[in-house]
Amino acid sequence: MQGNQFVLAVLFLFLLFGPLIMIIFRGVKGVMATIVVGWLFLPPVRGINLPGLPMFTKEYSVAYALLLGLLISNSAGLMKFRPKLIDLPILIYILAPLPTSITNGLGVYDGISGTYANTFLFGVPYLLGRVYIRNPNDVKAVAIWFVFAGLFAVPMALWESRMSPQLNNQIYGYRASPFHMTARLGGYRPMLFMRHGLEVGLWFATSGAVAMWLWITASKQIKIFNLPISFFTAIILVTNILSRSLGAIILLAGTTATGIFVRTTGLRIALVALILAPSIYLGVRISNVWSPDLIFEAIESYDPDRARSLQARVAQEVSFSQHALKKPIFGWGGYGRNRPVDAEDGSARAVDGLTTIIFGVYGFVGLISFLAMSALPSLLMIYRIKGRAITSALWAPAVGIMLGICIFSIDMMLNAFYTPLHIIGIGVIASVAIQAKQWQHTIRIHQRQSQVAMPPSPPSRP
Repeated sequence: MQGNQFVLAVLFLFLLFGPLIMIIFRGVKGVMATIVVGWLFLPPVRGINLPGLPMFTKEYSVAYALLLGLLISNSAGLMKFRPKLIDLPILIYILAPLPTSITNGLGVYDGISGTYANTFLFGVPYLLGRVYIRNPNDVKAVAIWFVFAGLFAVPMALWESRMSPQLNNQIYGYRASPFHMTARLGGYRPMLFMRHGLEVGLWFATSGAVAMWLWITASKQIKIFNLPISFFTAIILVTNILSRSLGAIILLAGTTATGIFVRTTGLRIALVALILAPSIYLGVRISNVWSPDLIFEAIESYDPDRARSLQARVAQEVSFSQHALKKPIFGWGGYGRNRPVDAEDGSARAVDGLTTIIFGVYGFVGLISFLAMSALPSLLMIYRIKGRAITSALWAPAVGIMLGICIFSIDMMLNAFYTPLHIIGIGVIASVAIQAKQWQHTIRIHQRQSQVAMPPSPPSRP
């Protein structure tokens, strides 16, 4: 009981601490510090039921703190915000519970409750990414904080990879997931103060993707604590490997390889393919026109346990997709209705992937809006950044954040560990996509003015 009281006290205290961070630091730094500190150190999973509201957990503590901080420290920026067409997908996703609940006979209140949850878990972080980005320096600050997100977690991850995941149990008095699930690849998979070791792997992979791109394209322009970005990138990459999440390691390696290919060849089509990979995969899997058996065989030669796990997840996709297609437009709604029943024992089957859950609960309306929310800002940004500029130091922070979002989007097909770090990243890229043309025009003007202002070169002597 004392442990539960301590957990609740910490969650409520963050409603004061988070806005205080945003008031003291202001701007992007305050927002990102609130997200990183809250997600790394608040207790996961547990919470308290509040009358008429969803359970008050870490997710809502961070979201409420962010909204309060925005209202207190940047209400003027909020009043200036004007939605654009690019914001339509997240608006549809936020509102998706309403038609889903009504068409399934669950009532308007149930739909409002789902909309409330989507507003805070997805809408608030996205809104901050739209409100706070006004120039390339803001994007650079966000990208550096993506790197900080990984760096601040390194000491805890290294300790737990050696001593076993104990921090949450020692400080908050409970384990977020069973201890036996932490033994992986000859050691311990760190959990920190997150829901699962897989979430830790996703966290480090996201941070590592941003750090790698900054190192590849802007190592001379971006330094942290007056040290080269390569130093911190190496630390994050090593810790990502020690997090022992094979999926996250593969995603980081694949994203990095794509980035190097684009940097070398200038063929941005590789980035487009990476962004569209979740949509294409889900399209062929839902239609069941392709089977990933060759992938299973390749992984089985390296790690049979991971191959079996992946096979189980794909089997989930097939089963849940067939069930979801019975109500394809608005889905089945909540309360486990999206889960098909096992014919043998009559129990509802489990599911891991967020995209599979969304398809079952909200149907094509929810799934398409979620995929569009993740992909359209990145695609528009790539379209508006002309030529080889996509690999220049100027756009390195934006492209790095985009690569981190790609890791998130692909991982959501297998897991359901979304964080405000990823959602604010999507909002940031949406802001960049909207303002990219204006920024490029301003840069060209400054370059021309600088050339005009330069004195003529002295004549060379014979």
